[in-house]
Order: sequence, then structure tokens, then C-alpha cells
Amino acid sequence: MIERVFLGWERPFSPLAAAWLLAQPREALARMRVVVPTAQSGRRLREVMLASAGELLAPETCTPGAFLNTDEMGAAPEWVDLLAWLEVLENLTDWDPYASLFPAPITPDARAGLAVTFAREMIKLRRSLQESGLMLAAAASRLAQSVEAERWRALAALEAAVEGKIAAWGMQSRSRVLAAGVKVPVGISQIVLAGTAELPPLVARALAAWPGKVICLIGAPADEAEFFSPLGLPLESWSTRTLAWPCEPHGSVQVVADSRQQAAEAFRIVCATQTPAGALVLGAADPGVAAEIARTFSREGWPTFLPLENPAAAGLSRWLKIWCEWLVDPSLVNVATLLTLPETGILVGGRRAQKAKCLAALRDDWMVIRGEDLQRRIAVNEFSGEQAHTAAQEVLDAVLTLEKWRASLLRSDFLASFRRLLEILAGTANKTLETTQEMLEWLNLAEPMIARLERSSRFWIELMLAELPSTPPIPPEGRVADVQGWLELFHEPGSHLLLCGMNDGIVPARGSGEPWLSEASRERLGLIKDSTRAGRDAFLYQAMLMARRDGGRVDVICGKSGPQGDSLLPSRLLLAAPQGELPQRVKFLFRETELPDAGLRWDTETPWQVRDVKARKRLYATSLRDYLACPFRYYLKHAVGMSTTDPGRNEWNARNFGTVAHEVLERWGLDEKARQFENADAIHQWLSRELDHVVADWFGGRVPLAVRIQTESLRQRFLWLARVQAAQRAEGWEIIDVERKVEIPVGEAFIVAKIDRIDRHRETGQLRVLDYKTGEVKGVESSHRSKISPSTELPAHYTMADPVIHPRSTHGQAIQLRWHNLQLPLYAAAVLSRENTLPMPCYFTLSATQDSVAVLEWTGFEMADLEAAQACALWVAERIAQGIFWPPAEKVSHDDYKTLAAGRMLSEMIVR
Repeated sequence: MIERVFLGWERPFSPLAAAWLLAQPREALARMRVVVPTAQSGRRLREVMLASAGELLAPETCTPGAFLNTDEMGAAPEWVDLLAWLEVLENLTDWDPYASLFPAPITPDARAGLAVTFAREMIKLRRSLQESGLMLAAAASRLAQSVEAERWRALAALEAAVEGKIAAWGMQSRSRVLAAGVKVPVGISQIVLAGTAELPPLVARALAAWPGKVICLIGAPADEAEFFSPLGLPLESWSTRTLAWPCEPHGSVQVVADSRQQAAEAFRIVCATQTPAGALVLGAADPGVAAEIARTFSREGWPTFLPLENPAAAGLSRWLKIWCEWLVDPSLVNVATLLTLPETGILVGGRRAQKAKCLAALRDDWMVIRGEDLQRRIAVNEFSGEQAHTAAQEVLDAVLTLEKWRASLLRSDFLASFRRLLEILAGTANKTLETTQEMLEWLNLAEPMIARLERSSRFWIELMLAELPSTPPIPPEGRVADVQGWLELFHEPGSHLLLCGMNDGIVPARGSGEPWLSEASRERLGLIKDSTRAGRDAFLYQAMLMARRDGGRVDVICGKSGPQGDSLLPSRLLLAAPQGELPQRVKFLFRETELPDAGLRWDTETPWQVRDVKARKRLYATSLRDYLACPFRYYLKHAVGMSTTDPGRNEWNARNFGTVAHEVLERWGLDEKARQFENADAIHQWLSRELDHVVADWFGGRVPLAVRIQTESLRQRFLWLARVQAAQRAEGWEIIDVERKVEIPVGEAFIVAKIDRIDRHRETGQLRVLDYKTGEVKGVESSHRSKISPSTELPAHYTMADPVIHPRSTHGQAIQLRWHNLQLPLYAAAVLSRENTLPMPCYFTLSATQDSVAVLEWTGFEMADLEAAQACALWVAERIAQGIFWPPAEKVSHDDYKTLAAGRMLSEMIVR
């Protein structure tokens, strides 16, 4: 027996329903089942009842989906359904009977990917049909006269094979169980539909046939009875009615640009109306807008909770998602990600953060990709100290440990290894222990299928993760409001409703875009249609407005664009106006809106705070040019070590390219026989062979394609260098030293350097210092200093009186020069102190074209130039020792730190 009870809509629904329920006899409540739209609305209803009754044990609440729960009916879990579809599709040999589904030939390579995609589509389709108790075969029968009849017959044939597979495993699918119908649980005398505006057709039929009493609590007056079904569900005719329009002083309708503006406007309205937290009903039909509202209100001091938010994977579940990537790709990229998660610490012996930091540095320096690369590089590279070597070895040990676990999971005894891994990970935290128990329970359930089917470790882990219940989000302490979804808002008791995300396609809701089920197909199959939901949403909207007509307020906000910049239309419910009002509503809803960033101005509310650092006693000769260019950028780079990294690159960067070239040339220079070669071909063969050795030291046999291309480019440059070197040798130049380490005292500090190469002419005894350059170089002198002209603007950190500026006489004319770089003059000073001969500074360039590979000399370099460079170096060293790193230069040729400036001058963003 079905009874409809109209509670009216003078107040929000929950207080009305709570009052009716509490008026029932206590013994009736104990045997009553209250059906609510969602779990959240059920919690809200019980809260309202508890506030009135003081204590509450009954009635029990549930959602319509509870009637479709097949756990107690012996149905197989849905993941078994997925396995059956995969098994059928992957082992299908004759695709001809299914040409209507797969018109193109299915190649063996494409079969696996197609099987996964199609199987998930079928799970989704069967889930939709389950709401009406249909299997694909029954649906095909009902659609036998439709234009898609052939496709549905093919689907039914595949389903028969799938059902046979599940039956062979000794189970029944959920679809087959539900096709037999659902029953109301025993022990229930009454079922109360409390504001439930939609029911799965299968549940609706079961309730209509149930001999017990079904009471439908409807949040509308009795004179609206004709617009509701016998079960109290809103009819489609609601969508054809005119609906109210909130207006001042009892509400408003706002149209803004996007979700951020919707949230900002909602907060502005709350502040303007001074609505108490207890009276506010905050909601959004669009989940994306709801999340933005929660962020905005919380940021503004109103801790806000989003109950319906899908929690991100966390804890052990998150760790296993990354572990699955590691199973497929044992690269150091995945190791780096694993080291960011606390669960990894128990596997690698602790010090996880230190190992993650060291691995990032090693990947950036060496471009190591896999564990064997790291092992090889540690074996062949020299470290700056024992501490650095120990840190690198710890990283390698961690990688090897993870690789052992990976290998154990890839063996045939996956279950035993995985259980052992979970037992170890369970010790990470209490929450991890709980999750581990859930995972072990699932493994026990799935063990027969894992033993039966040959599938990868990753497949079983990902399948398990998909089946684990998600952890509900935790409300923040002291929250003042919840951001409710569309179906929950009808139950909220507050007097001020603030409704965002009122856009078409969201309200009224549309189907999920199911490609197999058109509106016509849904109607033939007896499924819920878009037009049905349009009637449902029109009623809910009208009821929420009417409930706040006397003494309440309703503010509606809709956006013009979505999160991806897609255009949105206002909800058609806002256009449900009498004919005379429609033009005015259309003009208002479709007017132009101001862009979100209009009127914004730049402000330095969050400047950067620099920290003091101790003066370095050892300065690199190559770093002084950075100070001369900009003392503050020198501070960032060399004093605090701030630099950009790219550990995930798949090709050498400019630094790596130069390092490899220098390493090959260093090995050649250290070979006293090879460096005396006079034949260009012999020189090139030696360099080419050693280049292959260096590349092998980096990558072993797994050289990335981009690096192979770069290697051949460098090999070509070595050919050009060999020809130049042979010519230099013929001219009398001989290599006497390579990679000479030198220290030059400057004040209380030392300038340290490593000279690439020192040559002596065998006839004249002339010395020269050479620095290899793989980049573009115009000239030696021009790379170190430039002439000051009347139009030259000096940077603010030095003046004409400082040693950066020095005089020089050229062709009898006095000029002023300024230093940009001191590297080669300082090399010359170091050689002079040991050889008692002033050498000539030179570059040996290995540029990208044959003509640009050459030995470039600083002709005319003399003691006055050396003394000027030493004076400038002393000035730089003294300023660094004094901690003078200000002001930043306004213009630099290349800026690695412009991100810190946020589009402004760097000096404006720094607090000194």
C-alpha cells in the first residue's frame, strides 16, 4: 500500500520530515526504513531529528542504491565481471560476428588496449541497465526494431560468453542477480521515502509491488498532487512550468565569469547580508565550483567543508599507484617519486629525504636514467669528498633494494611476495595498518582468480586499488559551513540559500554521455531519461525557493565559462518565465561580464626575504664574471646555491655537452703519447674512440636517441678540432700540461681554478693558456672586457672609480675598459707565478660549424692587463668577503632568476 503525505513547502524539507517522523510511535520507528536521496541528506535529517528529540536510535536511513546491493544475494564482485570481459575479448579469434561493434580489423597489437577500454565501457553500460533489472540480451530484445538492433544483438552475444565464463568460475554476475528482481529486506514494516525525488526503475517496481506500507513524504502542498507519481516522484510536467525568480530584497540572480568569481561573489553576498553561519545553506550543483567555494571561504577565515569531495589517493594506496609505475618502468624517475612518500622509508632503511635530495642532484649532474647507470657512474667518478661518495652509495643501495622487491613481485609467486611487502609496509603508521588489512582481505578473496588467470602484478594491484573503499574526507576543525551538492540542498534547513553553479547541463542534470543509450533507447528500456531529471530538478528548485519565501533569502549564481575555458549557458530553470518576463531574463542572463583579472593591479605583498651567508674562502675563477654582471644573482647562484634543475631530461644540456667534451679532451691530454700526434686522422680516431668510452660510462648500452644525435655532433666537432690541432702541432705548439689545478691568493680568500691546457712553443718558448669552449665565442679579449663609450650605462653596483674600470692606451689614444670576465687573465697569473713567463690567453673553440673551430688568441696581452685583472679580482673578493651583494643589475644578458621578479624589477621583490 502506497500513501502520499504532502508536507508543504513553507519551510525547508528536513524540519518538516523530522517533525512528521518524530510524531510517529516509537515502536513504528524501530521497524521503519527511511529512504533518502544521498547519504549526506540522511545524516542531515538525523541531525535535525536529534536536535529536536535529544536522543535518537531509530529509524534507520538508507539510499535507493541500498536496494540494489547484491552482496547478500551471492553476486560476484564487479571486478570479476571486468575479468570475464577481458578474458572473452582477449581470447576472441573470430571477430566477424561482431563487425557491427568493431568494423575495422583488430590487430593483435591493438587487442589488449581495445579489450580494456571496451570492457570498462561494458561494465558502465551494464551498470546503467541494472537500474532497470536488464541484461544486454533483454535490452537487445526490446530494441530489436531500432536502428541499432544489430549492435545490441552483438553485445548480447558477447554477454552470453561473459556470463558463461563467470558461471564456469562458480559465480553469478550482478546483472544476472538483479535481473531476477530485488526484494525489500525482512523485518521492515514501513518504508518512508523522505524527499526522494528519483528512484531506479527496478526499485520503484519493487516498492510498488511490496505488500507492506510505503509512505511518500513530499515537500510540496497537496494542491500540487497532480505533478507527482504514485510514489511521490516529480513528473516531467514540472519542467514545463514557470518558476520563481529570486530578487531583492529576498534574493538575487548573478552572472559572473568563472568558478573563481562565483566563489568570490558568494562570499561577498554572505558578508553583505551578514548571514549567521547557522542560517547559511551553501551549495553548488557543479562539483568544480563547490571545490572553489570551499577554498575561497576557508581562505577568508570561514573554515568550510566539502562532504562530497572525491578524496585523492593517499597513504598506502597512493604509494602503490606509484609502485605500479615502478613495476612497469624501473627508472630513477619513479625511484625519485617513491622517495617522496613516507612508506618508502621502511624499505630503504630511513634517511628518505636525504636520499631523495641526493638522487635529484645525481640525476641532474649525470643524467642517470636507471639503477645500472647510477651504479656505473658511482664506480667511475671521483667525488669531492668521502661524504659525497657515502651519500651517493646510500642512494644506490636504496635503488638496489627497491629493485629486489620489484623482481620478487614480477616472479610467479606474486601473491607471497606482495603479502610480505604489505606486512612490512603495515608498520609505517596506524592508518597504513588499517589499509593493509583491507588489502590482505581483498587478496584472500581474489586469490583463486589470481591463481587461475595469468596477468601482470601491476594489473592485480591496480584492480585491488580500484575496489578498495575510498576514505571520506575529514572535516576541518571549527568548520562553519558545508558546501552541499544539488540533491542535498533540498534537505538543508537554513533560511539563506546560496546556490552556485546553476548552468545548463548541470541543472537540469543530463545523462553521463552514455554512447550506447540515446534518449529514445532509454525510453524503450524504461530507464531514467534526461527529461525525467529535468522535471525532478525543476521541482527541487521550486521547492527550495518556496521554502524561503517568507523570511528567507535565495541567491543564485551561474558562470559564463568552465575550468577549461569552455562556454557555459545559464540553467534553463532560470528561463522558465512567463512569456512577458522572458525577454528581460534572457537579456540579463546573456549580458557581457567583466573578465576575472580586469582591474587587478600588481602588488608586492609577498617579497622575498634573503638570508645571511658566511663569506666563502674559496672562489671559483669562472664565478667572478657572475658577480661582475650582477652581485645579487651571484649571491643566489653561488652563495645560497639556488639554481634550476632538470633531472628528467632525455638529452644533454649545454653544461653536460661541455663536460663530456672536456672529459674526452682531458683524457687525450693526459695521454702523453696521444697528445703528440701530428696526424689529424690519428687524433680524431683517438678522440672518437674515447668519446664512445665516455658515453658508455654515462649510459652503458642504453643511450637515449637524443644523446646519440648529440654524440655524433660532438664527434664531428672533434674531427674539425683534430685538423686544427694537427696544424697547431706543425706550427710548433706542444702540450705541456692539462687540467692543472691552481690557487691564487686574493686578500683573505683564494681563487681556485682548473686550467684546461697549457702549451709551449718548442722554438720560442712562448706559453699560452687555453680554455676549451663548446659554445659560441666572438673573441678572447671581447669575452673578458669591453670599451666604455659616452653612451655606456654602468650597472649600479660599481662606478668609474672602481677597479672594474681600467685605462688602456690604444694607438696612442687613452680609452677606458671594463671587465666582464677575469677567467683567462687569472689563469695567466697562476702560470706566471710558476713558470716566470707571461702566457698568452687563448680559447680553443669547438663550435657548431667548421669555420668556428679554431684557436683564438688574445694578442697584445701584457702585464698591465694582468695587473688590472688582478686588481679587479681583489675588489670582487673583498666585496664578497664583506657580504656586499646589492643592488641587482637591471639588465643582464641571461637571467635565471626572472621568475623571482614576477615580471617586475628584481630589486622590488627583495627584502634586505
